[in-house]
Amino acid sequence: MTKTIFITGASTGIGRATAKLFAAKGWKVIATMRKPENETELNALQNVTVLPLDVTNTRQIREISQQALDLGDIDVVFNNAGYGLFGALEAMTDEQLVQQMETNFFGVVRVTQAFLPYFRERKAGLFITTGYEKGTSQTARLPLHF
Repeated sequence: MTKTIFITGASTGIGRATAKLFAAKGWKVIATMRKPENETELNALQNVTVLPLDVTNTRQIREISQQALDLGDIDVVFNNAGYGLFGALEAMTDEQLVQQMETNFFGVVRVTQAFLPYFRERKAGLFITTGYEKGTSQTARLPLHF
């Protein structure tokens, strides 16, 4: 039986590489990203479905998670969407800090909440969550990551 992985933040980096790897291994892949209209490579893969998802948009999380489930069983949810915010802490605005929390923390929580009832009902499923992890050793600079 073919397994399916749902990936957030699949437009670049680890998310994109994961989508390509799982597709090559024969999995069905649901690759989500904020701007799927800009995606060409993943769209060309036979067992990849590209869907729009901004993890800061709670309505879209509900809609896209249901759309993904309507396509069939999902075995793995890979919470990968996120970004690093670097610089002097005192120079970061409240808006920057709140936006990062909305993406890197609440986005993960909300996507997980969307799939958790389904996994519980099936008594199966796996969540994998990555975080933006890149440090700096400069004094008075703080990398904020979750």
